[in-house]
Amino acid sequence: MKLQNNVINAENLNENNTLSVVQDKLKPGETIILDVGYNYFHQADKLYEMLINEGYYVRKTFVNGRNQLLVAQKDEKHHMY
Repeated sequence: MKLQNNVINAENLNENNTLSVVQDKLKPGETIILDVGYNYFHQADKLYEMLINEGYYVRKTFVNGRNQLLVAQKDEKHHMY
């Protein structure tokens, strides 16, 4: 299965905006990378909890000094490892 990676700058998005962006952009079998940035206000942790509660697969990563969240849909066919 080939995953297409979409990077979204989530540094300036609040929780509600982020959820609507993920719902609009994320298709089954794809992964979205939310680039949260430097996490000054623990935004990555808040978005992580919110997306987990909404039923998404979420993994926290730290790349080049920036916090990122990898987000994929949970379903029977697609899994994030």
